[in-house]
Amino acid sequence: MGALDALDAAGLVPNEGNTVWWAGEPRRDERFGAPERGFHAERAALEAAFHGVAREAGARLVTDGPVIETAEEPDGWRVATSAARYRGRWVLDASGRAGVLARSGLRTRERGIATLALVGRWTPDRGHAPPDPGCTLIESYRDGWAWSVPTSPRTRCVTAMVDPRRTHLAREKGLGGMWRAELAKAARLGRRLEGGRLDGPVRACPASLYGATSHGRPGLLLVGDAGSFIDPLSSYGVKKALASAWLAAIVAHTGLEDDAMAGPACELYDDREREVYRTYRALSVPFLEQAAAANDHPFWEARLDAARAAGGGIREPVAAPGASGAPGASGMLEPGERSLAEDRAEAFLGSEEVRAAYETIRALPSVRLRPAAGLEIVSAPAVAGDRIALEPHLVSERLPAGARYVRNVDLRRLVEVAPTLDQVPDLYEAYNRRAEPAPLPDFLAALALTVGAGFLDLTNDA
Repeated sequence: MGALDALDAAGLVPNEGNTVWWAGEPRRDERFGAPERGFHAERAALEAAFHGVAREAGARLVTDGPVIETAEEPDGWRVATSAARYRGRWVLDASGRAGVLARSGLRTRERGIATLALVGRWTPDRGHAPPDPGCTLIESYRDGWAWSVPTSPRTRCVTAMVDPRRTHLAREKGLGGMWRAELAKAARLGRRLEGGRLDGPVRACPASLYGATSHGRPGLLLVGDAGSFIDPLSSYGVKKALASAWLAAIVAHTGLEDDAMAGPACELYDDREREVYRTYRALSVPFLEQAAAANDHPFWEARLDAARAAGGGIREPVAAPGASGAPGASGMLEPGERSLAEDRAEAFLGSEEVRAAYETIRALPSVRLRPAAGLEIVSAPAVAGDRIALEPHLVSERLPAGARYVRNVDLRRLVEVAPTLDQVPDLYEAYNRRAEPAPLPDFLAALALTVGAGFLDLTNDA
């Protein structure tokens, strides 16, 4: 859409990597190289870049004041600002934590934990260079944690994450004093900021987690942080919101073009947003376990209990920590890049059934495959270009949620061609002639999944 060009031109600070001190462990560093590098951006600069892209695409941007009234009518929605009224068949609430529509009975909060962000802007003294230019700094301590990111070549956003009920706060010192006291607890990050000063007042911002009872129905979608807010520990909040917006645009387009598909499209969107939230909560558990074990403090124990409860029901995380094993690591495969069915299939790749199938196939001189007795093919909503469409998914007892693709390999095509050949190289060539060519490692992983998931039976044990 030209958005990447707009971001390149906006002068944002490149994201060079992470430096992490977590749960008393030695310092861990991860440095990014192109093209993995992203950006650090203040909201105003990011929005200005995206607004320009939206205008060039033909969108009309209205900035005549905050929304003061919303009402659902038989033919759509009425939205009023202080200056005008607007009508539309669909409304996308992308109002973030404010939740213009989300707060009307749709928002849910995790009980037992609350998070407050104490946010300051740091500027180095004259003659001092900013520390770790381009890098995110993260440090946990006994009753909180802190992080810092550059917002310009000379300034950094420095934030302490605290729980007003469990963190020992120096309330008598005001916001600025509390902020300094918390940074003193994060001693190693704090030392990085010596030779600098607080630039302007410290702000206190709510940062508690929340989800939604429903993220969408025909005519209404909750997008990004309006629908859910994940623990900033993951550092993927912005990317999560962008992935949500991408899918919401496809769902709304589908509903506007095809009334019959509006319901299935919204169901896919709601399922996806719920799964993303649960998955992020599951991903935070190992880090919270480390911090709770190292600190033995209610701040971490309460968060660990809440994350375990909220992330429950996920057989295996959709993603896993990267090489650094630290919060914010770029190696974390975050939700939002694949469909829900693909995420579940990707998670199943790590199962014992798939590993056993892979080893068996690799050891055999030839393979004889046939559709398993328990294989079903059902229609389920999936993203197809700029629409949501009903597409065939493979379902079995071992993978009841179904799957269509894994590692971009079309499992339905693979199941169709597999019984016709008994040599894996021939099967690989035949598949690539009938579908989008796949790298051999991805093809072999998908072939093992079809056997491990019970889509195909391996009948040749010679």
